[in-house]
Amino acid sequence: MKADDDADAPHGPRPMTAFLVSLAISSVIMGVLLLSDRRVLELRRARAEVQTLDKQIVERRAENEALKASIEAASRHEFPAEKVAREELHLVQPDDVVLLYPAGSLTKPAGTPGPAAPAAAPPTPAAARPR
Repeated sequence: MKADDDADAPHGPRPMTAFLVSLAISSVIMGVLLLSDRRVLELRRARAEVQTLDKQIVERRAENEALKASIEAASRHEFPAEKVAREELHLVQPDDVVLLYPAGSLTKPAGTPGPAAPAAAPPTPAAARPR
């Protein structure tokens, strides 16, 4: 009877088989995690690159608008740098004619009346002679 009982009795877990199955499952899980983690890292890098490129696009568009405004101003002969140089720094082009007026000659003081109308000149003797 002992022989029959040994054949029908359940066997305990085999340590080597359990180890190999556990190793195989762990390897598969680790492989999946590593592969998915690379994809997650790639996705993060790609998103960061997209954000950087979006910022560059915004900067380039602003630069393009400024350049377009400069081109339009140049086509209308409005050069802001030249205007500042002429009006604030009092610079001139080499071929410009410069007129210098004495200080205060172009403006009249507030209390002075304007120039009076010239009085009628007395008739000259030649014009007063009858013919």
